[in-house]
Amino acid sequence: MEGPPQGGRGSSPGPFRGDPSPGRPVRARLPLFMTRSLLTAMIAPMRRPPACASAPATRVLLVTAAAAVLLAPMEARAQGPALAESPSPWQNQTEFSLLTTGGNSSTSTVGLRNTLRRALETGDLRFDLSVLRTDASRIERRAVGTPESFRVEKDTDTERTAERYAAQGRYDRNLSERTFAYGSTGWERNTPAGFNYRSVTALGAGTRFERPDAWETRVGAALTYTFQEDVDPDPTRDDSFAGLRGTLDHRHRLTTGTRLEVKWVVDANAQEWNDVRGNLSQSVSSSLSDRLALKTTLQFLVDNEPPSRRIPLVDAGGEPTGTTVLTPLGKVDRSLSIALVVTL
Repeated sequence: MEGPPQGGRGSSPGPFRGDPSPGRPVRARLPLFMTRSLLTAMIAPMRRPPACASAPATRVLLVTAAAAVLLAPMEARAQGPALAESPSPWQNQTEFSLLTTGGNSSTSTVGLRNTLRRALETGDLRFDLSVLRTDASRIERRAVGTPESFRVEKDTDTERTAERYAAQGRYDRNLSERTFAYGSTGWERNTPAGFNYRSVTALGAGTRFERPDAWETRVGAALTYTFQEDVDPDPTRDDSFAGLRGTLDHRHRLTTGTRLEVKWVVDANAQEWNDVRGNLSQSVSSSLSDRLALKTTLQFLVDNEPPSRRIPLVDAGGEPTGTTVLTPLGKVDRSLSIALVVTL
């Protein structure tokens, strides 16, 4: 399991020398000049005859002093809870990337990843969501009329060249300081890769190794069950099967504001051991502030037995035969993204 996100969030500085501790009550003190004014206003009527006393000035000083006495404790009470406030068990991290072009060609790519975590006394709860969409527009021009007089017409054909959605929930329960058990369920859709949806449920355990404030590595193994619906189903392959999963999650603090993350998930089909899939992600994040960071991610999606797609069959002369055949897609999909990360 991935631990709490490291990129884009710094630790709170400790109190300065002389600052009150969170458990010590904060006392309000009246400013020195107001104390003198209040004493003067109270003593002056005793030393002078009532006719010589300035009633308006006395009232102004008394009101000012009373306001200072009332407002100072309110400010102190407002600061007290903030000093003792404990961090929220919830943490949310959102990555957003956007690429768009226009003119003689038009393309747009939108990427979104969101991770919501909750720290519990017995373990951790995590929800992941990711979206990637790429649309490309092809513009075809033609001239209508005569060589001396014509008009230009444009036809725009927009095609979705990449579309991937994924969602997953996972719960880790600590068994000891170094071991944990976990359960997860996930769903994904990737039609360019040949499947409409794939759902995987996993139940397993793992162990962790760490050096505080430097690095942490978690490895795990699990039993899985997969349901998959291909765009063009292959009758010779099963759409549901049991399998095994291995995971690696490594986080390393390179510098004060730079972190390296490696997340590998490998799934194997227990009925066909040649059917092995992998989601290999490597990223480097650099903090811009306590809540903002830039993150570069290189991801490989590997499938040793990829789904097949139906393509039209033509003869040696290039003439269509009216039939289609199943042919496997590519084994590796890769993506490189640079995203703005917001941590809340």
